[in-house]
Amino acid sequence: MDKGTVIKKYNLSRKQIDLIDSYILKLTKSNQIHNLVGPSTIDVAWDRHINDSLQLSEFILKKNASIIDLGTGAGLPGVILHIFGYSNILLIDSKMKKINFIKEFAHEQKLEIKTICTRVEKIKNQKFDFIICRAFAPLIKLLDYSRFFTKKNTSLLFLKGRNVKKEIEDAKKSFNFDFNLYPSKSEGGGFVLKISKYKKL
Repeated sequence: MDKGTVIKKYNLSRKQIDLIDSYILKLTKSNQIHNLVGPSTIDVAWDRHINDSLQLSEFILKKNASIIDLGTGAGLPGVILHIFGYSNILLIDSKMKKINFIKEFAHEQKLEIKTICTRVEKIKNQKFDFIICRAFAPLIKLLDYSRFFTKKNTSLLFLKGRNVKKEIEDAKKSFNFDFNLYPSKSEGGGFVLKISKYKKL
């Protein structure tokens, strides 16, 4: 999906487009030093990163829902969802260079993006409406991590690659859960995996 199609699909405002363009520019420059995302994805960033992140908005109807983005990396999908108007997202990553990249971008653009540089398992006593992540860990590990942040009606939304069905099979050996699988709106043959009502066996 090219830039124009993504803008139209999500009805992005001029301000949102400018912020995303600034983000991609900064990502392109920083990536030469820090390797934040796969170099081949930069040229198709509007599809592989922006469209990929924004498709989660179709599952999160309230813009003030509490969201945690596990292993956010360069801020995907968390930063893009923040630009899209989600006001209550916490972005977590254990690598300082990645959190610094997000902090610098937020500072330059005068955005208030909440970040923590720590390992996921070290965060205590915080519960969220949605747990999201992209390319962070196998599903079985994600379910383990998610237990720290789950309340009664928490939904998990994971952007997953082609081997998602194998990951679901493996996770079913240790967890009970309901799930729906949706083909990704971005190129690459991935999926959005939505999970609810999960518990360890």
